[in-house]
Amino acid sequence: MSQPHFDNMTRHELLTYVRSHPDDIEAFHRYMDLLQTVPGRIAVTTPEELEAEMRKRIGRA
Repeated sequence: MSQPHFDNMTRHELLTYVRSHPDDIEAFHRYMDLLQTVPGRIAVTTPEELEAEMRKRIGRA
């Protein structure tokens, strides 16, 4: 079986593929790489940062 062309897939198509092929590590890594490029992504490293970001987003900060 030939390997799918992950670069030609949309984010949704790749997610669907990863869900249906959970043992395909390369596809999983490609999906994780793709998620890191999503605009608006915020990295938090502590529970306090997470809480502050959540409060900001719901308008309580």
